Amino acid sequence: VEARERLALPAFIRTDGDQSLHRAVFEIDLDPFIGPEDGFDPARDGDPATAHRPPAKSLVLSQAINGADIYLNGVWINGLAQSSARARFMWFRPLVVELPPKLLRRDGPNRVTLEVNSWEPYFTIAPVLIGPADHAAYVAESIHFLCRTLANASRGFCLLAGLFMVGVWLANRSDPAFGLLGAASLIWAAVYTLSLWIYMPAGWRPAWLWAFYLCAGALNVLLIQFILRYIDQPLSRRALTTLVAISAGAATVWPFLGQVVEWDLDMFWIWVLVPFQAWAILRLARHAWRTRSSDAVLLLVVVLAAGALILHDYNVLMQLVRRAPREDDGTLMRLLTAPIYLTHLALPPLLIVMARVHLAKFRVSVEHVREANRILAEALRRREMELAVSHARQRDLERGEAAQEERERIYSELHDGIGSKLVRTIFSVRDGRLDRDQVERGLLDVLQGVREVISETDTTEHRPIQDILFDYGVDLDALLSAPDFQVSYDIENDRECVLLGGLSKEVMRIVEESVANTLKYARASRLNLSLRLDGDLLVVVVEDDGQSAAGPAPAVRPAFGTSTGQGLINMRERARRMGGEYRFERGPDGARSTLTLPLVAAVAAPRHEVVAPR
Repeated sequence: VEARERLALPAFIRTDGDQSLHRAVFEIDLDPFIGPEDGFDPARDGDPATAHRPPAKSLVLSQAINGADIYLNGVWINGLAQSSARARFMWFRPLVVELPPKLLRRDGPNRVTLEVNSWEPYFTIAPVLIGPADHAAYVAESIHFLCRTLANASRGFCLLAGLFMVGVWLANRSDPAFGLLGAASLIWAAVYTLSLWIYMPAGWRPAWLWAFYLCAGALNVLLIQFILRYIDQPLSRRALTTLVAISAGAATVWPFLGQVVEWDLDMFWIWVLVPFQAWAILRLARHAWRTRSSDAVLLLVVVLAAGALILHDYNVLMQLVRRAPREDDGTLMRLLTAPIYLTHLALPPLLIVMARVHLAKFRVSVEHVREANRILAEALRRREMELAVSHARQRDLERGEAAQEERERIYSELHDGIGSKLVRTIFSVRDGRLDRDQVERGLLDVLQGVREVISETDTTEHRPIQDILFDYGVDLDALLSAPDFQVSYDIENDRECVLLGGLSKEVMRIVEESVANTLKYARASRLNLSLRLDGDLLVVVVEDDGQSAAGPAPAVRPAFGTSTGQGLINMRERARRMGGEYRFERGPDGARSTLTLPLVAAVAAPRHEVVAPR
């Protein structure tokens, strides 16, 4: 700046589109910050040619963004490489300058001169801190850790996290969220690599700035898409096209207009992106409020924190809002209000939370898959049970064939063996050839043969229980139906149910005893038998209309005395052994006996086997 005009720190901005290398020189008066004890005193310190005294005060340039050369009273004392006609430097690190006592004038004036060169259209001079040398070293190291070390760590974290998430997406492309997260992490690593790029040839700067605009726009698109996909409100094709077009605006305009519009792009482009970002954040806030999801609230908090730090760094660059330091500000407050870049502090928490909320949704999906697997396993179990039933039916058919062979064997034995013995005995008795003892022995021999034949006979019932109960009902109807007594039956035959292991006989014993109780004690005029399959339950009901409490009982059947209740006890015990339940209920409209038999649970019963409905 050749005019030597006084500038309002901490920033100076040129908006004239000048594309040349700019140079600025700043002077700072040190006299208010040093005292006589900070300079060299021959009377106290000795001969200046031989005496050595370490500096008592140091100067800290909190961020030497563009590099600098620092002079004390016209003598160069420290610096960082600056941009030149052939190279571009940006450091983003503090610079500690010790103030040599021999260069400080006891009677003043003491001036520090900062020379800065930059290709950027603006200079940002961070606050200069002056204090004891040990304090200055500590402050400089803290700033370096906060700005440079953590920025490099964030860049490395984004790179590794991005590679991992892209790898996960390549392994499972059905879920695009990991691809969005991985791409955003890699692009964010690229943005910070470009931002922290210290040295490049001057001719590379246009390509560098174009790449920065491109990555920043792509990052905006990816993060907005991730937020909207997380809340299951993805952008329409038209809205996505508009977002991509606006986000790519700076990268599209820059190659054609160059540095003529650089200041305008840096100033206004971010405000064009803000409506999309605010709209996505508003949608996320509504989702968090509606669902009361802690993951959504956590994501909203870190997104707002990242946005605040981005606006902070934008203000550092543009200096839209300035806060002049006050005399009562401590070192920490001066440091917090210094124009240093802090966006990198939000990157790892934001990526961790974004990955966490997506993994939470992924975990819900996994639970749904597990539930589907459980349902499939249950279906497979039922199918295996059906196959077991089919195998059992096949075995029953084989046993039926074996029973037929057994009947033929018994017939043969009765005809050829026992029959011949009986014929022989009959003829011997008729002819009077046998006395009483001989006839008795012959009959006992025949009886023993009958016992031997019968002992090998299988009496298990292999028909469906519906057929058995239907035949019983038909016989009962034929024997008992009369004008004053009606027998009805309702047998559900949509699905056949075969009870194995003698269980059909046990069920029929309960039915026969219930019918006998009705005939003996109920004085009923109507008897109904019903059977139905209720899921995995077999339900058999015997109902009558006898012994009404609302009036005198009709004299339709003679009573058989008073019941002792032993029959009910026996039926309950029989049902318990089968794994079922027997209930007897008497009401104003008659009595009701109900047998409930769980078909599946009864499979494990030690004495009976149940085959599920087919």
